[in-house]
Amino acid sequence: METQKDYKGNPVVRICATCQKINVPGMEHASLGIDQKIKDEMDVVNKKIIEKSKEFCFSHGACNPHLYLMYQSIPGMTPERLESVKEKLKHNTPIPCLLQNEPLRHAFMKGLFTKEEIQKAQQSTQQSNQQLTERFKKLAGIKS
Repeated sequence: METQKDYKGNPVVRICATCQKINVPGMEHASLGIDQKIKDEMDVVNKKIIEKSKEFCFSHGACNPHLYLMYQSIPGMTPERLESVKEKLKHNTPIPCLLQNEPLRHAFMKGLFTKEEIQKAQQSTQQSNQQLTERFKKLAGIKS
């Protein structure tokens, strides 16, 4: 599936605003129980998003875990209604949660925001690894 484009022709990247801004003062509620390593990585992601904001259209929303957290904070929300929300979120086409999706978070840290960029980088890495392996075999005198 090809990446969607905005009216300027920039790729549209769906991203959770809460995940992106997890380290911003006032967002402490969303970062409870999150490992410091992930918080540090999200700082890098946030900087990359800001850096690439002219090349990409970042379509901000909320991932399912942060949507659920938002519903939990609604006054008068009963456990039954929360369970109903949880069921509805299962059928939601979610915005990815960068706190839970390590490969996507690491790709974003490198400034790779589309599936095409991620695949191209993976292919390049595989090709480099193959070339290195062949070079080491040649240096070691190993014949395939």
